[in-house]
Amino acid sequence: MDETPYLREKGYATRYRDQRFHVGYGPRTDARERAAVVRLLARAANPRGPWLDVPSGAGRLSGLLPHPVVQVDRDAAMLVAAGQAHARVCASASALPFAAGTFSGVLCMRLLQHVPGAEERIRILSELARVTTGPVVVSFFDAFSLQSARRMLRRLTGKKRSGRCAVSRSQFAGELRAAGLEPVAWHATLRFLGEQTLVLCRRRTD
Repeated sequence: MDETPYLREKGYATRYRDQRFHVGYGPRTDARERAAVVRLLARAANPRGPWLDVPSGAGRLSGLLPHPVVQVDRDAAMLVAAGQAHARVCASASALPFAAGTFSGVLCMRLLQHVPGAEERIRILSELARVTTGPVVVSFFDAFSLQSARRMLRRLTGKKRSGRCAVSRSQFAGELRAAGLEPVAWHATLRFLGEQTLVLCRRRTD
């Protein structure tokens, strides 16, 4: 993944913070994702210590995590939009600037659907496993869904690609294990309809 500064058009971060999950289908998406995170966290062992939110974006879900929270995003403008409630670090998820075992848990939301290659996804997942001693909650797009089928149909008919990538649960489970993680629980925000799926993982001990 490119480690150069990540720049979007001016004003994108504040528009994302103020509009993305506040208009149209956004509030329903936000509610489903929050519920999924809370449900999985309730099943996780939550030892004391800091949590990592990466990529944090504008901090939408940081408040759901046990405190203290460190927000990481490679877009500096997103971290500015997030405010100063938590510690913030500008970095890439594929090269986290933290020592092994720094955090007691990690949330990685809405990133891996933008990563088309298994090798790069495993690299990111390995970084998440490296920096934590506790649970990892990570999201991906499930290929076995109506939304994914519609996207594939659009590609086959020559329409513009969305830049998003969906994989099967079995493939993603293999990638988790290759990265040193073990899936514990799965939660789809809209099973069989929507792609967004969250997984609670723990570090492998074998």
